[in-house]
Amino acid sequence: MKVFFRIHNDTLYSLQAEELGFSKKSPMYIPDEYVEDKEFMVMRTCHGIGDWILLSAMPRLLKEKYPDCKVYVPSQKLMKKIYGNMLQNWGYGTFDASMVPEMIFKNNPHVDDFVDSYQKEIFHDHYKIFDPDEDRVPLLKQMMDFWCVNTDDVDPEFYPTDGERYWFEKQDFDRYGYICMTSTFDKTAQADSLISIWEKYQDKVDRWLVYSENPIEQTSFNFIKDPVLIKDMGLTIRQQQMLKTKALVNLGNESGMNLWTARYSDTYILGNTHFGPIHGKELDGKRRERPYKSGNYVAGCTYV
Repeated sequence: MKVFFRIHNDTLYSLQAEELGFSKKSPMYIPDEYVEDKEFMVMRTCHGIGDWILLSAMPRLLKEKYPDCKVYVPSQKLMKKIYGNMLQNWGYGTFDASMVPEMIFKNNPHVDDFVDSYQKEIFHDHYKIFDPDEDRVPLLKQMMDFWCVNTDDVDPEFYPTDGERYWFEKQDFDRYGYICMTSTFDKTAQADSLISIWEKYQDKVDRWLVYSENPIEQTSFNFIKDPVLIKDMGLTIRQQQMLKTKALVNLGNESGMNLWTARYSDTYILGNTHFGPIHGKELDGKRRERPYKSGNYVAGCTYV
């Protein structure tokens, strides 16, 4: 059994369910009266950076379908009000999960406001239509099917501010590729296939920018000469993303930051074939049988 959440009047309720969402074979759809109200909330019930990145195209899709609607995103205050101590399950001590929505949707022209309260039903990521016979369907595609929005254009989106664009213009990296290795890199999959992709781009880029949670000497990319070590630069998440969207190619393991670039750059993802330490002792090292069943899949990426 799984935990299904209901959010109503800024309050979180839970109940047991066999599946999250509705099967394509017996679908249910968003209520007509909610759609007619035309005041929509974008909401997730998981709060890592990657979790929210997967919904970043949702405001645009809603505006295209319902041009005169209002689209809201939860503020830090509302996130804490609804989820409380649950937010501590994300971030691994490196960030405040209540701030993630505002960071992801900052400067998004399709968002009308970040709100501190929403006294209505919220149809979040558990309200989706899944295909029991096909796992590689992006979560936002499944959600939009529930919302009666027929689209495949669901790859993550990023809207830089003028300040972020100005900051990027002052950088001087010429043609570059970007490698992003999170803490699970080399632990949940073998990197050989990603190194093969790196070799194909070696003559196309002038420099490699590398973000690595671990010292690069301890990774499978320890052979790269004179890399620009991004972690040492102390950049914000959005500055890193600005660099990644302008790279000729992005290489990395399966993480939110790497999935965020598919719309803007050639993106190659080393899929997690096994669970890592961050998934808990009971799962660490075990093989992931259906890694995309939850919808954590971006069609614009090339998985290797």
